[in-house]
Amino acid sequence: MTRFLPRLLDDPRSGGFNEDTERLFAYHHATKHTYHSVRSSAHYLDWRNQPDPIRTYEGAPILALPPVQSFPNMGTFAAMAALSEPTHVRGGQAPGEPQRSSLDLNWLGGFLWHSMAVSAWKKAPGGGHRYSLRVNPSSGNLHPTETHLALRGFTGVDDGLYHYRADRHALELRSPGAWIEQLAQSLEIPWASRSHLIIALTSIFWRESWKYRDRAYRYCCHDLGHAMMSLLIAARALGVSGGAIGHFADVRMTHALGLNGGDEAPMAFLVFPSANSVAPTPVAPENAFAGIPNELSGDEIPYELLLEIHRATILPDPAGPAPAPPSNDDPENRTHRPMPEPARDVPLGEITRRRRSALDFDPRTPPMPREDAEQILDFATRDWPADWRGNFLSPPTEPVRGADFVSLYLYVHRVHDCEPGVYYWDASARRLVLLHRGSVERVAAFLSLEQPLAGNSCFTVSMIANLAQASRIFGNRGYRYVYFEAGAIGQRLYLGAEALGWNATGIGAFYDDDVHRYLGFLEEDAGPVTASVDAAEQKALVMLDSPASRLAAEMDAAQVEPPTANSGLGEEALPHADPQKLPCQVIYHFAVGRAIPDPRIEA
Repeated sequence: MTRFLPRLLDDPRSGGFNEDTERLFAYHHATKHTYHSVRSSAHYLDWRNQPDPIRTYEGAPILALPPVQSFPNMGTFAAMAALSEPTHVRGGQAPGEPQRSSLDLNWLGGFLWHSMAVSAWKKAPGGGHRYSLRVNPSSGNLHPTETHLALRGFTGVDDGLYHYRADRHALELRSPGAWIEQLAQSLEIPWASRSHLIIALTSIFWRESWKYRDRAYRYCCHDLGHAMMSLLIAARALGVSGGAIGHFADVRMTHALGLNGGDEAPMAFLVFPSANSVAPTPVAPENAFAGIPNELSGDEIPYELLLEIHRATILPDPAGPAPAPPSNDDPENRTHRPMPEPARDVPLGEITRRRRSALDFDPRTPPMPREDAEQILDFATRDWPADWRGNFLSPPTEPVRGADFVSLYLYVHRVHDCEPGVYYWDASARRLVLLHRGSVERVAAFLSLEQPLAGNSCFTVSMIANLAQASRIFGNRGYRYVYFEAGAIGQRLYLGAEALGWNATGIGAFYDDDVHRYLGFLEEDAGPVTASVDAAEQKALVMLDSPASRLAAEMDAAQVEPPTANSGLGEEALPHADPQKLPCQVIYHFAVGRAIPDPRIEA
């Protein structure tokens, strides 16, 4: 099997394109969906060549993790809220660190069982083929994200670098020795050498591009954001606080992890600062890595746009620290303002294991209470630590909220005391702002690639990223960060909805520029989106024969005129004539409601 990542890393030009941000906008525009593109570029899946969803390192020693006996009783919303507490290292101290004796195989087992493990099985109709679902969601259930753990000082576990095998809930030892110190040095983060745990998250792009082709880079990045948040929340419930590192030298870290020549790309690292003074591990890491990575399929097909955007986001060596983004904080509002406690909460452990991606929602369900919707949105958009957000590594004199690059616009269908229409979520004031009244079920379904669930939900979300601001600060690397942020929001939407008795699903496919046109970011130079919606419904393409569609069809077309949605994004959200260079663009859709039961899930 030919692997195509090595040709990027071996190219001496790698790391030289990050400042050429025309590449970012060109890729994003080239991978947009339109009403016509999805009909003129049919893609037939080669099931015989489907990538294996499980990475194994054949020949590596395997350490089975014990069955999980218990998990802390910390609430789901409490764990999410705890991520906003400072994780800065001050004189080697970090809050929330458990006693060293609690770090053992049982801790690891509970941690990974509630963040990255297999959570259920489905049986396909007809042939009876079984496939797994996981705690962390993934586009198409293809799971491009792999988890590597550097451990030190865990009782009953040798120090070293391990790979997590979700199918066996086990660790594969890739290399023994002082891997914490090795990764801290390679990441150029001296204080991280005192940690007990550093996690490397990698992406296997081929797993997603097999189905989604060049657009798959988007999905790999927001899948990684989901995984990142899943791990951080589970660790926080277990008493360990940490944050994300996205700014690093790609080639250096690829070699450091022993992935050169392979199909995995390092995308982010999670570092958990230690409050204890830990003696260095005396055994240096071995140069050789145990185990041979399995071939995922017989033939890897190169998707050049995907490979080129990854090349464009690679940082040179040395990468240096992440540039400081501007804070989103309003100084007058941030002074020791307490965040509201959750009105209701459910232990995180049971929620992570039962979370599923809804296939569709029941439009006949009673409306969601407004307080449920606001609680879900509130905790999904609270602060969390990452170097590109400017709130991890460098302790400020007082707590400052990290920079947000993603804003939420809602299509509200069935929320009690909330008129149907389009809303903006004001994350600073923690409130919904009405932008447009009227039934938007047809619109939400059409914009979400004509998927009925977006209109059958209680509400659907468009996540709009400020690509212009992210690229000005970080170059093309900012493209990864906005998707990481969207995935991190999505993971908390999943957990919050489940905790309050609702369900959710991420939607990676949508008609990009129709979303922009409808929300008022794009000048009306191609006709109103309502005309496209009406044309699609006339062809029975939107929400075919669903109750919501029949109801929406009776509404006056004037009720779904495009709203003006410039709230919260400043001048860059003003209408823009060029869709290719539009500063603020949609990167993710999400829907929350009452899921229709999936009969394929096995008990």
